[in-house]
Amino acid sequence: MKKRIMKILALALVIAMAAMMVAACAADDPAPEPITPEVEPAETPAPAEEPTGDAPVLEAPEETTQTSLTVLQASLAVHFRPWGQNDSASADARKQIFDTLITLDYVTFQPVPELSLAASWEVVDPRTTNITLREGVMFHNGEVMTAYDVQFSLMESAQAGGVEILSGMIEEVIVHDDLNLTIITEFDFVPILSHLSHTSLGIVPMAYFLEVGEEGFEEHPIGSGPFMFVDYILGDRIEFVRNENFWGHVPAIETLTFILVPDASVRLMEVSAGNADIASAVNPIDLAGAEADPNVTLMRRQNLSTAYIGFNVERPHISNPLVRQAINYALDTHAIVESVFMGLGQVQDGPMPNLVWGYSPQDPFPTDLDRARDLLIEAGYNPTPGEPGGFSTSIWWNIPNAQREQISEMVQFSLAQLNIEVDIVGMEWAQYLSDTAEGLHDMFILGWVSITGDPDYSLFPLFHSSNFGDAGNRTFWYEPRLDELLDLGRSTVDPAVRLGIYEEAQALIRENAPWVFLHNGEWAFAVSNNLNGFVLNPAGHHSFAPVWFD
Repeated sequence: MKKRIMKILALALVIAMAAMMVAACAADDPAPEPITPEVEPAETPAPAEEPTGDAPVLEAPEETTQTSLTVLQASLAVHFRPWGQNDSASADARKQIFDTLITLDYVTFQPVPELSLAASWEVVDPRTTNITLREGVMFHNGEVMTAYDVQFSLMESAQAGGVEILSGMIEEVIVHDDLNLTIITEFDFVPILSHLSHTSLGIVPMAYFLEVGEEGFEEHPIGSGPFMFVDYILGDRIEFVRNENFWGHVPAIETLTFILVPDASVRLMEVSAGNADIASAVNPIDLAGAEADPNVTLMRRQNLSTAYIGFNVERPHISNPLVRQAINYALDTHAIVESVFMGLGQVQDGPMPNLVWGYSPQDPFPTDLDRARDLLIEAGYNPTPGEPGGFSTSIWWNIPNAQREQISEMVQFSLAQLNIEVDIVGMEWAQYLSDTAEGLHDMFILGWVSITGDPDYSLFPLFHSSNFGDAGNRTFWYEPRLDELLDLGRSTVDPAVRLGIYEEAQALIRENAPWVFLHNGEWAFAVSNNLNGFVLNPAGHHSFAPVWFD
């Protein structure tokens, strides 16, 4: 009963906060709010009683029956400095240590002032944003945060390789005084607030960073977040302790530990046995067992991830859009999602998840082998198996991703029916990223998480010609009109016009078929029954600060 009451109170708090924000906007008569697409986000399965993951919990009560929290993860952080590496495991750790200028609401993806380092902001024009910082924010080493720390952090990230898509457009940060600054972008950039929410733009203490250097900071990162870094035992665990001087609501949990357990089934068993509190990324095959397990609560929520099969359009055969369309018609994506993901998530119909503002539903490629054969004949190939006139290609997947291996096998089987011989190539993650960035592949399987909830982050890194290779566009597909649209989308202020731009962009991507749209993901976490306050963030980098135990 207590759990249910607290969840109701949390939801009421969020609704009230949203109402106050709407009222404030109306009073200031700002530019129109973004238009919400007519298509409703797809429903995701949830426990029959007391659904979880519906709304952000802003505060935990001061009392908790357990003061330690153990989270089992599939991987651990690669880099702790915010601009070190844009991967989900590093983001999860950074979320606990660092704060960002802007924090987005988990449901609306709109900024939440109560949870942001920026007490207020003013978007003067598409290139200029004024920020007033929250007073009295203290870093873990006792230093008070100032605008100079923000200036240093943002400019470091803007010049860092690997996260330039997030902050590379920041041209200058002007400090007016300790609490006021202005961010100026190199060009008109409308989604600046969304980008400032990314964990790769976390704020660090400038003096400490300069004192210890990059290597020293990696060994002992310091931020202003709800938890402080204690230790990182490579290949084993990361330990955190509560930040007693946190500027927000101090966590009820005193110690937080991330433990590396690569096997998802083992993670689930450990929580069920009471040896841990949260098991991340439950295997699709274990979902039914987790839901029936009386010792755990299964939390599920649609997320912002997209899985896709990409085509390197610079390679023979698949450089022809007719061939790419034929492969799309040949593959039964519903069967792939059903057999590989077993009901976790849903079939993706375009390049963006439907939770992202600006999503436009696309006509999916139906499974139609006759249509696929006709397209191959039109492209100059013989689709009859065993006869001359077919061709060979390959599909790459990263070891040890069993789901991607299974997808590769299904692609190989399906395309054999069209006289297309597919070689399956698995390789280690680092080499996989390096070789696909260099364009050595034919087809490949990858994913993307639209963390900011904005269509610019969903499409620009993956489809703009300026991002060939390591920056994100591993298909090497270039379409002048699409480049034009994506440039316009990030610089257009009017939400209605911007929406139309992204509708056209998504239709153009679907028509040229640089991808096979596969899967829109869903989080599935198993948690202890007495755990409260944990919310699945569709963007990932989950916060553990609001957690408590009854």
